[in-house]
Amino acid sequence: MQTRTQTRTHPFSLPVIFTAAVLVAYGLPIFLGWFSFYGDDWIYIYNYHLAGSLSFPEFVAWDRPHSAWIYMAASALFGENVLPYHLLLLAQRWISVFLFWKILELVWPASNRLISWAVLLFAIYPGFKQQPIAVQYILHFASLDLCLFSIWCMLKSAAAETVQKRFATVLTILGVAAALLAHFSCEYFIGLEFVRPLLLLFFLRNSMKRNAPLRQALTRWLPYLASLIVFLVWRIFIFSFQTYQPKLIGKFTDEPINAIMEMARKVFTDLVTVTISVWRKAVNLPSGLNNQLIWGLLVAGFFLLAVWLLNQRDQTVEFHQKTSCWDQPETQMFVTGVIALLAAGIPFWITMINIELNFPWDRPSISFSPGIALLFSVVISWLFKPWFQTVAVALLAVVAIGSHFTNALVYRDEARKMNDYFWQLTWRAPQLTPGTILVSENIPLDRYSDNDLTPVVNWQYAPELKGYTYQYKYFDLDLRAETFFNPVQADQPITHDYRSHHFESDSNHVLALYYKKDGCLWVIGADEKNYPNLPQNIADLAELSNPDLILASAEQVQPPAPIGAEPAADYCYYFQKINLAFQQGDPAAALESAEQAYRAELQPEDPLDQLPQIEAFALAGEWEKALELSGSITAKADYQPFFCERISALSTETDPAAQEAFLLEAGCSK
Repeated sequence: MQTRTQTRTHPFSLPVIFTAAVLVAYGLPIFLGWFSFYGDDWIYIYNYHLAGSLSFPEFVAWDRPHSAWIYMAASALFGENVLPYHLLLLAQRWISVFLFWKILELVWPASNRLISWAVLLFAIYPGFKQQPIAVQYILHFASLDLCLFSIWCMLKSAAAETVQKRFATVLTILGVAAALLAHFSCEYFIGLEFVRPLLLLFFLRNSMKRNAPLRQALTRWLPYLASLIVFLVWRIFIFSFQTYQPKLIGKFTDEPINAIMEMARKVFTDLVTVTISVWRKAVNLPSGLNNQLIWGLLVAGFFLLAVWLLNQRDQTVEFHQKTSCWDQPETQMFVTGVIALLAAGIPFWITMINIELNFPWDRPSISFSPGIALLFSVVISWLFKPWFQTVAVALLAVVAIGSHFTNALVYRDEARKMNDYFWQLTWRAPQLTPGTILVSENIPLDRYSDNDLTPVVNWQYAPELKGYTYQYKYFDLDLRAETFFNPVQADQPITHDYRSHHFESDSNHVLALYYKKDGCLWVIGADEKNYPNLPQNIADLAELSNPDLILASAEQVQPPAPIGAEPAADYCYYFQKINLAFQQGDPAAALESAEQAYRAELQPEDPLDQLPQIEAFALAGEWEKALELSGSITAKADYQPFFCERISALSTETDPAAQEAFLLEAGCSK
């Protein structure tokens, strides 16, 4: 005798719950206005700014030549506006959860409790933390949605075949087309193709179609298998591997035994990372009075979820047929979860891509989330008594939602740092000479590479630029010093291409920048080569760096609109105005800015940032104010030599005795 369960109606439906979870985990920060563009978002949006929507086929031809459609459509609709891209990605996330639910409901229509858990865990799985990078990941979630839609079409086609064959054929065509578009656009989810026959098999068994379900499942899988083969032939033998190489294949060819051992270790480590370590990391929620609201929301959410989950009950109906363990939903879902988990890693294990929990290597975890959701829901039902199952699922859910919310705080702060960085650059450099190469190292902008910052600089200083040739370039010396500045020499041609964009200049157009967290942006030239603890690569370029590339008397530009509005004038605003006035040869203007900061009692986070203000007072003969501000600098042993060097170099011909007295009192010798 087979026992089968059927779902009863509940006051709070599953779609309402997972919609609320998605909105709280990912949507609330959007509606609070926290997010901007991050990472490669800037490259895609700036490509649109330069050449329009029709330029994307050439732009993406290097790595994903069939992915242009999503960027063409989105940019044509949204242009350069931040909010619509975040809303689109949020909608794509919701669609993936909805389709996942509908698939599970088709295969296991009576397992309401397990499905509810799996869908909820899939919706808020805390592995992938790059949801705020909206433009870049609309491709990935479009591919995921297409894969899930394809699977749904496959199952609906199987259900409709006996009564509506024409409709079933249409669904099959739609499913195959969606799968092809998904995989040719982004290869992240090819592992789901190996879950298809299993889902078909269980669907046929559970829908009481007992006539050779395995053969029927394989037969219905054939069109999708053919589409997968077409993609693999193109990806491996025609397009080949343009970015990440199939390192695993090479290792097997050279040292098969070592390759097997290495692969086994990697698979084990990665699976532990995405199944266990991810939840351990998610538990690290914020503490302190400033986060009491977050804790309050999580506690309230836990109780609401617990109440809802307690209401999830399955009613039993008996069917007089022979049954086996393979007819149990728990067994079927467990097997499906394991296969989905293992298959998800295929594209990453073949190329030996890192799978980690930190940016940027958490992105492969998207592919593992369906398998993990299924696996966890079943394991919880097996390990715990019914009352604690509810507690376990609710705890996992609120912890995951909390981790997403705290991750959103990181991106909010990143947007603020980006705003601060480029407005400081604007204040210090009203305009730049075309061909300028900005160089820095280890700046505290953790969600951007130098390829991401290059579009911002060009957009800021050449807002009317069109075409594919940049006027400016941004280099992170940690990545580029060996390539472009070894050895450091003048008159050296520098060219750099990224995707369809081109830049060329020379080493005479280098401008070095140094920026610390909570500090002011310094322009580094020969006078700053002894700046304390300056990264070595920047110190090496100090003599080559040319501050005269800053067109100090030009009209001030504005950063791109997505950077945000100009912040209120803080200490660093006056710091930049003082330095700009010095470059313009206007000590009176420098003194005026120094006085404004002094009267407002503004203080920098880093005492050394007061040096230009002190210099302005010293040049004006206001030695008492200069001495008053100097104590916090001279108190630091590593700051004092640079401070003394700069003050000693000041030309104060009107009162050299006062300068000498100041140097002595500050612990310097002229």
